[in-house]
Amino acid sequence: MAIYHLSVKPVSRGAGRSATAAAAYRAAERILDHSTGQVFDYTRKWGVEPAEIVLPGEAAKRDINWARDRQQLWNAAEVAERRKDARVAREYEVALPQELTKAQRLDLTREFSLDIANRFGCAVDFAIHKPHREGDQRNFHGHILTTTRQIEATGLGAKTSIEWADTDRAKQGLGSAKEEVTRIRERWAILTNEKLQALGHESRVDHRSLDAQGEHGLPFKGPFMYE
Repeated sequence: MAIYHLSVKPVSRGAGRSATAAAAYRAAERILDHSTGQVFDYTRKWGVEPAEIVLPGEAAKRDINWARDRQQLWNAAEVAERRKDARVAREYEVALPQELTKAQRLDLTREFSLDIANRFGCAVDFAIHKPHREGDQRNFHGHILTTTRQIEATGLGAKTSIEWADTDRAKQGLGSAKEEVTRIRERWAILTNEKLQALGHESRVDHRSLDAQGEHGLPFKGPFMYE
């Protein structure tokens, strides 16, 4: 039976983390951090299914391809931030339905990643992980790492709207960042259920809390709609 899980985690220097290390670990790759000279080598890590970088449709139109290089992308994310406590990436961790095949898990994760990329104009680097050898063998999950800045022809540009302060978001007619995350959680549920239904599976997921599900809750809408 499919279960719902989507958590949002900051990758912050204040917590001693780096975008280069996070990307290397999730994709099971070797990445050199140009700023520190440190090498993060996770090429021997077991259990990583396809890892892929997704860019906004606008980047493809403008033939922006530099960000498809994982080492170049996440070094750019580190260089773009100067503060010692800066958030250098944002991660969405999702549970993938056990009913799906490897190819179907990839399709679902790629579709969601493209939604995020197009919504915020950022680069999205996702990796699908198999269940741990000693854990629940149904626990396929995805790590979806996003830049906190928009992709430009020669590097990273302005902060994405989800990183703005709520006062700045309000000036642009946007809801709070918390509301944005709720819509993202909702979108994952929509895409997951559409995939399950199209493949003939009866199970469904719900992004709402158990209390909300017991009442009226939030109606499912299309991608990133605001009330």
